[in-house]
Amino acid sequence: MRDYVLRRLLLVPLTFVGITLVAFSFTRFVPGGPIEQALAERQQADRKRSSAARPSGPASPEELDNLKRRYGFDRPLLEAYAIWLGIMPGPADWTTVRLDKGGQAEAEVSDDLKPGQSFKLAVKQHGQSFSVQTLGGQTREPWRASLAPLPDDPEQAPRVLVYRKAYSGLLQGQLGDSTGSDKPVWDEIKSRLPISAWFGGWSLLLAYAVSIPLGVAKALRRDGWFDRLSSQILFVLYSIPGFILAVAMLQLLCFQLGWFPTKGFDWNHLSWAGRFHHTIVPLACEMIGAFTALTLFTRNGLLDNLAADYVRTAKAKGLSHRRVVFVHALRNSLIPLAATFGGNLGFFLTGSFLIEVTFNIPGLGLLGYDSLVHRDFPVFLGLLTLSSLAMLLGNIISDLCVAAVDPRIRFDKQS
Repeated sequence: MRDYVLRRLLLVPLTFVGITLVAFSFTRFVPGGPIEQALAERQQADRKRSSAARPSGPASPEELDNLKRRYGFDRPLLEAYAIWLGIMPGPADWTTVRLDKGGQAEAEVSDDLKPGQSFKLAVKQHGQSFSVQTLGGQTREPWRASLAPLPDDPEQAPRVLVYRKAYSGLLQGQLGDSTGSDKPVWDEIKSRLPISAWFGGWSLLLAYAVSIPLGVAKALRRDGWFDRLSSQILFVLYSIPGFILAVAMLQLLCFQLGWFPTKGFDWNHLSWAGRFHHTIVPLACEMIGAFTALTLFTRNGLLDNLAADYVRTAKAKGLSHRRVVFVHALRNSLIPLAATFGGNLGFFLTGSFLIEVTFNIPGLGLLGYDSLVHRDFPVFLGLLTLSSLAMLLGNIISDLCVAAVDPRIRFDKQS
């Protein structure tokens, strides 16, 4: 068992790199990224100005060049991915300055030791090289400077990039900054993670807590009125899309009757009673039909095992019906559910974005939807990282759950 888990864990980094590399490549080529959005904002700003005025907006040529450097669009694909992954150093703090006629300039950069503060650097040109010195103190990291020509610069002034290299990527716990809010991606995810964990936890708990007993009850009352009636109800619920039910319940229970709030879920300012009050309707819509597959897996699996030879042997030995069902047959019937348990962890984290959009719940599902609509690639990659790790670890958990339920499975060299 230990060797199997170690082998699977060693495959996680390779699989994770493959998933994220493909997604990162798409963000390089899909149109509508931060550069295109900045250009669109500039065009909208230019339309509001007089046609005789000089075009200016939130995305000047210099600002566009800075955006390319900030999000790694100025580098080759593999190099930009290595910087995002954190296995290659990139410009952690950088700024662009213009040299005066004497080949000198001052650059103001942030101070990592004192957040919120900054200090100045003196840049001097010596032929093709530059020297960077501190003003009023010493820096912790060596600073460098290099020419940063801008082809569309109307002033044609010598432009210099002042920077320091550092490892600042996924391995260092940094996912970059959102292109929409300019906040760190990890802060955006952390602020919404409790809400998704709240809904995902209740969904996971209620799904298994209801489906397993219901499946057992249906199997023990096979072809009875309870089995037939519950099957019809389950299939009807399974056929109703969750977001359609969400719109109907939102209109009836929230707007017309006023029993539940119409939108929002302020996790920090709600009491426990308020959280449950906000949870009932979205959770019901999110779980609609989710019981069907789990219930039928339990029912059909239990019926197959009750007809197996080992069950007839156990009954012939004089074991009670209760012990045969709940100790022997039910354990083998849970194997399909154990095989899918780890895969549900991804749903536990991401949730249902359609339900979150309908009820305006600020969870990870809504965050992922907004990141795709607004082409916020850093946030999209951050959510993909979280869901990919959950999926990879969930597959290992599923195998361990199957091994715990089925004593015939042993992950050793002899099996």
